[in-house]
Amino acid sequence: MQSDLIPYAEAISDAQKRQILLNIVRLRYGDTPTFLSVNQVLSSYTLEQHGELGLNLFPGAEEANTVTGLGSATFSDRPTVTFAPLSGERLARSAIQPLSPAELLPLAQVGLPIDVLFRLGVQSIGPLRNRVVLGGQEGAGDPQFFELLAGMRRLQVAGILTVRFVRRKDGNHVFLGITNTNDRELQAVVVRVRRLLGMAPGQTEAEVVYGSVRSGPHQIAMLTRPLIAAFSQVSAEIEVPPTDVAAGGTIPSSRLYPFGLKPIITVHSGSAAPSDAETAVTYGGSWFWIDENDFNSKVAYNILVLMVAVVNAAPAGQGPVLAVPAG
Repeated sequence: MQSDLIPYAEAISDAQKRQILLNIVRLRYGDTPTFLSVNQVLSSYTLEQHGELGLNLFPGAEEANTVTGLGSATFSDRPTVTFAPLSGERLARSAIQPLSPAELLPLAQVGLPIDVLFRLGVQSIGPLRNRVVLGGQEGAGDPQFFELLAGMRRLQVAGILTVRFVRRKDGNHVFLGITNTNDRELQAVVVRVRRLLGMAPGQTEAEVVYGSVRSGPHQIAMLTRPLIAAFSQVSAEIEVPPTDVAAGGTIPSSRLYPFGLKPIITVHSGSAAPSDAETAVTYGGSWFWIDENDFNSKVAYNILVLMVAVVNAAPAGQGPVLAVPAG
């Protein structure tokens, strides 16, 4: 345990990070992503020892009496790692099916920046739309969406925004709470965030449900993204080599950054291996990496890794239900 637990955990974590980055790069080049999970790791040890002792006696002879000894030891470690490609229902669950709000929001409860989390995992909140990188000008999103994210992050840091998770017989439910404060400046942010979320004045909590419209009172409608959409969002902003664009292997990087936005995760590229990277992969003869000194990109990338872990850990058949208004 002492010699293997941490090295194996680090190896699996690093491999998963590289797999996610490689899939992001593949999407940018129009290639098919591949998902492979580690199901089992078995480490088998073998220790063998041999020893011999001999005594040679020569009474009355010229040769001297001798004692001989022989010892040997062999040690072998034969780890067995079991991989399983994701396909069928597991692939649909992991990459194609959107995360439910009850899966996504608890990540903000543990302190992850809610603005980064929502930029990656949320397509819209009520009528407010997130940015779609490949959508051109029409995919720029709504200014109020990013105003909402900035306000929610400010309230999260101040401890005014909370997430409550409830398990019921009909499924898991998640509630977003926004309390009042005596700080006038923060209270103005509270009022504005509640209005953007569609909450009534003075309402301190609302259930977050999957969909583009609310199905009942005291709810916040949220359309979440599948992992493949979050990957595509990051892939469109990769700094790809200009030669690949000129050759037609990929499209130019998205340069549409409205509302003062920057790329969620900055992925660099080059012909040589990086000397200092959080994670790096090779594709098509080029290196792609996230800089070790880019703190914001590392935080966002680790959120993406945690989103993958949440999806893989969730039981099948627990996907979100889309509410469609009638009449």
